[in-house]
Amino acid sequence: MVLRKEPGLVRDFAERLRSKLATARSAAVVSDNEWEWYIILTLWSPLQVIRLLEDSSEQAVLLRQNSPFVSLLPVPLAYRLIE
Repeated sequence: MVLRKEPGLVRDFAERLRSKLATARSAAVVSDNEWEWYIILTLWSPLQVIRLLEDSSEQAVLLRQNSPFVSLLPVPLAYRLIE
C-alpha cells in the first residue's frame, strides 16, 4: 500500500478534503461520507487511518467504498495509488 510507504499522504488527503469543504457553497453539497472521512483524517493518526484502510471488517469495507480519496488527488498521484 502506497500509504505505508508515504504516510504523509494521509495529511495531504485531509488538507485537500478540508479545502474542498471550505469552498463548498453549502453544507448540502458535502456528503455525509466526506464529513466522516474528514473527521477520520483529521483526528486519527496516519497509522490508524492506514490500519482502517487495510481492515477487513464490514465497516471498513463500507468506508473504503465511499472514500473520497481518488477525487481529491491530482491525476499523476491517483495513477500511482492504483498501480
